[in-house]
Parts: sequence; C-alpha cells; structure tokens
Amino acid sequence: MSIAIVNINIIFIFLDNLITVYIISLNGKFFKFNHIFLMVINVINCIFVIVGTVVGAGFASGKEIFTFFNVYGFYGLLGLLLSISIMGIIIYKTLKIIVTYDINSYSSLINTIVPKFPFIDTVFCYIINLFLLISFIVMVAGFSAYFAQEFCLPIIFGAIIIATLSFFTFLNSINGIIKINEFFIPCLFFMILLLGFNNINSFTCFDFSCCITRFNWFISCLLYSSYNLIVIFPILIGLKKYIKNLKQAKLIAILSCLCLLSVAIILFFLINFYFAQIINLDLPTVFIASTLGNIYKYICGFAILGAIFTTAISSGYGFLNNLNITNRKLYITVAIFICIVSIFLSNLGFSNLLNMLYPILGFVRICADNFCFIFCEKILKYFLFIDINM
Repeated sequence: MSIAIVNINIIFIFLDNLITVYIISLNGKFFKFNHIFLMVINVINCIFVIVGTVVGAGFASGKEIFTFFNVYGFYGLLGLLLSISIMGIIIYKTLKIIVTYDINSYSSLINTIVPKFPFIDTVFCYIINLFLLISFIVMVAGFSAYFAQEFCLPIIFGAIIIATLSFFTFLNSINGIIKINEFFIPCLFFMILLLGFNNINSFTCFDFSCCITRFNWFISCLLYSSYNLIVIFPILIGLKKYIKNLKQAKLIAILSCLCLLSVAIILFFLINFYFAQIINLDLPTVFIASTLGNIYKYICGFAILGAIFTTAISSGYGFLNNLNITNRKLYITVAIFICIVSIFLSNLGFSNLLNMLYPILGFVRICADNFCFIFCEKILKYFLFIDINM
C-alpha cells in the first residue's frame, strides 16, 4: 500500500514538474513574441516620424516635387531617385553614429562628425535652431492661411488651433510626435494612393515635360535632400531610445526611404501628367484632386493640413530639443513662448511672413546646405570609401 502511495506521489511530482516546465516554456514564448511585437511597433513608429518630418506642406501639396524634380523632365525622375537614396543612406549613417556613440544632443552629433573644429558646434547649433524656429512659425502661418482661404475664418483662429495642438504635443516630447504621425501619415498615404489610383493613366505617360530652371538637376536633388535632412537630424536623436541595435537602424532607414520614394514617384507622375495645368499653381495636388470632385479636394486639404502639422511639431520639437533644457518648467515656458510668438506673427500673413523672413531663410539654407555637404562628404568618404571631391 505504502509503495503504491509513493508511486502515486512520484507521478504527481513528475506531472507537476512537467506542467511547470510547460508553463515556463509558454511564458518564454509569449515574452519572445511580445518582444518581437514591440520591436516591430517601434520600427513602424520611427518610420512614421521620419516620413512625417520630410512630408511637409510642400511635399503633400506637390509643390516641392514639381520645383525640385518635375521641371527637369526625365532627369528630374533620376534626381528624385538619387535624392531620396542619399537621404536613406545619411539617415542610416546618422542613426549608426547616434546608437554607436550614444549621442543625446545635436552638439554632440556635430562634434562627433567634425571633431577638429569645435567652434562649428556653436555656430551650426545657432544656425539650425534659427532654421527650425522659422520653419515652425511658417508652418503655423501656412496652417492658418489655409483656414482663412478655404473657410473665410480669421487668421488667428487657425494659428491658435495649431499652436495649441503643437504645445500639448511638445509636452509629450517624442512620444507625442509619434502618436500624431501614427494617425496623419497613413491618411496622407491613403490620399496620395487614392489620387494615383484614380489617375492610373498618368503612369503610362512617359512624355516628360520640363521648363527653364535655375539649377542643374543634380544640384537640385542635393539641395532637396540637404534641406530635408536639417529637420530630420534632431528627430533622429529623439528616436534613439526606440532603436536597440544597428539592424533596426538599417531597417528603419531602408523602409523610410522606400515609403518616401513610393509616394514621391506617384506624385511625380501625377504632376507630369497635369504639367501644363499646374505649372503656375501653388497647390498642384489640390488641383488634381479637384478634377475628381469636391470630396477628393477636401480629403486632399485635410492631408495637407496634417502634413503641415507634422512638420510644425517636428521643427518645434527639434528647436526645443536642441536647446538641451533639463528643467521641466523652463522647457514648458519656452514652448509656450514660441507658440505665442508664432500666433502673433501669423497675423502678418503667410505671404508677407515669407517675404520678411526670406533673406534669413536664404542665409540659413545656404549654411545648412554647406553643412549637409560636409556631413555627406565625410559619411561617403569614411563609411563608404567614396571621395566626392574626386
């Protein structure tokens, strides 16, 4: 009898251990699945933020694609492919530097890239901050101008809306920007795909139109990539905590590049198809959407407003992040200040504001382009073993 009881106890102990091992195995698999799921979500969020930073009002409206690429005809298409490829390479190399050297500020990034010239740190930080602040103010003015033009509302109405939304987004730092881009970027993709699907014939048109331009197509593609990378750099630093290794960094750079390239090519062919009608328009995509009906026009308008907002918060966050403010109250105070300033300046009008700030923007852009050229040169030379001065 006692032997039978002992055997039963042994069986129960064996079953208990077997069940425990099975549960531990399940927990391990669940943990691994949960880890992979979170990694995928982080990668997608990073892609949305990068794309949302590049895709501003100019991109969504089609004006940037027209100005930098469509005017060069077939060479413009080559320039578009080259420009976004350069952006993808530099985004990956920048993320690699940020992850490898544990970069937490813009000044640290500059010092890592050009360590022989410490004074460049201060100079370029001021230049980039000025660029980002002006970009934020212009986006606020553009947002309010759209409401004034389309709905005959006071300029200050739209300015207060976007400034308020931007302020609350700044309070959540990079997490707030991620949440905003999670919503607006899929909407923007949907709008562009919708226009492409309803104008499928545009993709069969290989009769590329062009017009007289100020720059060579190659210079234009470099200007476009450098112009956009200025705003991206501070955002990449903020995304560091979501990137665990260099494989994720490479995946994020490649997928971001492919997403930008796909929507840019769709816009390029759409604009090329309607080239004669939109050559003098400021909002080519709105015209293209209006040919399909008012519902498409309003969808396009909503997407452009979303693009303006994503660029505004990226520029504003980049400015605040570059200041390296550690005191929370001071951070909030500065955020309130730039939002209030943007509201007041928006009353000057979008066009007037651009005319007033044009000399500053021109100077900042020249300096920014030169910095990006230096950065691109060092990246290509030291990481890809290519000397672009040859």
